[in-house]
Amino acid sequence: MSYTVTYLAYFTPIILTALVVILVITLRWFTHKERMGLIAQGVPVESENQTRKNHKVFLAIGLTVGLIGLALTIGLITLGVGPWLLAGLLPLFVGLAFILVSLVLAPAKPRETREEVRGPEPTAFEEEEEEVAAEDAEFQEDEEQEVV
Repeated sequence: MSYTVTYLAYFTPIILTALVVILVITLRWFTHKERMGLIAQGVPVESENQTRKNHKVFLAIGLTVGLIGLALTIGLITLGVGPWLLAGLLPLFVGLAFILVSLVLAPAKPRETREEVRGPEPTAFEEEEEEVAAEDAEFQEDEEQEVV
């Protein structure tokens, strides 16, 4: 009995998964090194722009794959219900997953801060100046009334 085919069937997914994990870690390491090199040279790193770009790419891929899956599902349903519907349902749900990922990873919209809405809060020094100015105005009014 040949065990090589059996071992190959068991170890192939494990080896492929390990290679994918190694690839992802390596790509992240190179990205990190590139970013640190840019920061060391004083070049501004624009990660927010990249995040918006990724969001749009995920959304576009999701819409494309989802609509292709929907078209296949509608086309194959004419044959009746059966396992062949998986050819349309799988891309449909993969597309929906991409759309969901794009919505979850969408960058937050910047909120208006309190300073932008009402202006900056006065400091203690500015508040003291306003109180002194108000007292001066009252004192001047009292002097004008005494003169009259």
